[in-house]
Amino acid sequence: MKSRTPAATGSPGAARILALVDSSVDALAANRPLPLLLALSLLATCIWCAWLLDAGFILGTSAFWRNPHGVVGNGWADMPQALSGYIFFQRDTWHIPLFQVAELGAPQGTNIIFTDSIPWLALAGRVLFQATGLPANLFGLWTVGCFAASAMTMTALAAALGQRNLAAAAMATTAGLCMPALLARWGHTSLMAQFEVPLALVFYIRNHRSSRPWRLFVLAGGLSALALWTHAYIFAMVLSIVLATLAQAVTTRSLRWEKAAGIAGGLIVILGGMIALSGYLHSRGALGTGAAGPFYTMNLLSPFFPQRSGLLPPFRDTLVDGTGGQYEGFSYLGGGIVLLLFATAQRQIQALRHGLTRHPWLFAVLAGCTVFALSNKIYFGTALILHVPLPLWVLNIASIFRSDGRFFWPVMYLLAGLGISAAIPVYRRGGVLLLIAAALLQWVDAAPLRQAFASHTRAPGAPHIDLAAWQAAIQRHDSVRVLPQHFCLKPLHWNSEVAVELQLLAATAGRPINSVYASRFQADCAAEQRIDPTPRAGDRQLTVVLDEFAGFEKMRAFAQTHGTCQSGPGIVVCSGIPQEAPMLATLAQTDRASVPNK
Repeated sequence: MKSRTPAATGSPGAARILALVDSSVDALAANRPLPLLLALSLLATCIWCAWLLDAGFILGTSAFWRNPHGVVGNGWADMPQALSGYIFFQRDTWHIPLFQVAELGAPQGTNIIFTDSIPWLALAGRVLFQATGLPANLFGLWTVGCFAASAMTMTALAAALGQRNLAAAAMATTAGLCMPALLARWGHTSLMAQFEVPLALVFYIRNHRSSRPWRLFVLAGGLSALALWTHAYIFAMVLSIVLATLAQAVTTRSLRWEKAAGIAGGLIVILGGMIALSGYLHSRGALGTGAAGPFYTMNLLSPFFPQRSGLLPPFRDTLVDGTGGQYEGFSYLGGGIVLLLFATAQRQIQALRHGLTRHPWLFAVLAGCTVFALSNKIYFGTALILHVPLPLWVLNIASIFRSDGRFFWPVMYLLAGLGISAAIPVYRRGGVLLLIAAALLQWVDAAPLRQAFASHTRAPGAPHIDLAAWQAAIQRHDSVRVLPQHFCLKPLHWNSEVAVELQLLAATAGRPINSVYASRFQADCAAEQRIDPTPRAGDRQLTVVLDEFAGFEKMRAFAQTHGTCQSGPGIVVCSGIPQEAPMLATLAQTDRASVPNK
């Protein structure tokens, strides 16, 4: 890109400044090797994480991990859920189904796929534990890795769309680190792996005209396998893009349909084998929640309306939500990306037309993801503007992915990539300045979410019980029993929060626990209420009776006359070890009285 500095100016100093600006713009717009851009993106992420996060958090040793909590709704439960499943799996033995653990939700056990414990990460944790004998919490490193991969895949996406320069890479890295939908997801550790979505888009761009079946098979299989053992939602999105790639290659006659069918067949064998090996279909409940829902959808305003915004203070705490559950569909692009899309609107319209005619399969996938994210009840802010009645069987199938608002992510990341890649082609030299401005806007706009994420990682959530006392007590027992177990408790209440805290404590202590917070889970709650919780000498079991248990008052009265039980606010604690009686009073101390409405 040639300089346009005038040959002469009225001031030598001004001429030097203009020359410096011109040379800087040219340097930022010049094509660079992709490995260099990715290395710079990785370096920027390392600096960003070192500035934002404590070393103890990254290494998994800080106090935060004793009672972790996140920014996203229900993050107080989802992080202990994932961590407890990971810890139980780390110490277990090898067997099939691979991810089944016997001591979580004992005696039947639980598959940690349904505790969102990130199977790939859990495998790494177990291998490391068996090699060294030391338990290692890898979730901090996982978080850093997800941010690094997010920045790098966004850089790769911009490059795949034609922009291999420093300016586009800088904006792509900023977008990867400061995507509001990523920062707001903190609390769902498995869903921090959103980088797999832009990675799948890069796969499409580079292979939709491929004529090399073995290359397609290896890349498609590796990408799909990565997503399958990360999270089911991400797998569904990635696999859809992979299949669109194969279909597009056949449509353009780059790939013969017989070879595409062979690739699809190979994927079925590999992924089907992984599903069978891991126990994906062996849940302790129905795979779907049923036609009645609830469904957690995306609001029509979500991608473009400022939310949790640092640019506009009135919207700092705003979340567009018409149902009370549309936080799952939070898809705000951020001020920088919105600026780029509006500034290059004409080119984006052309890209839309181009996509319709030249990329019909990808367009169909993206359109389907958008419609599914919006659902059959479309909200514009708080207003329901469209309701399309659907047959019950359709809703039953859709309920397998009840948090359907997440399915906008492929569109969200492609829009980000298109905005970044259009700036320089549309505005030439001015596009560099536009990208710099957009990066600054994206950074500032994400400040509230970035600060919330950072502050959440520096301290554990406030517990309802004395974690240290309970940890020591659980280690002195052989097992823990919670009545009623988590599934039978009212959601989002004090009792369910205590049950989740006990689940993580039991995992850390290496003791079986009957209660488990997991998805696709059901229990016989009527039978649960008929259990006799009276401690039996010699069973070495620590029993926790919560005030939703039918015999709670009976157990309170029992505790007044028997030293093997102790009652406290909202809880009765019993031990089958007579020598534990003096310690039970400490365990029965809770904050139940300070949260009477929960």
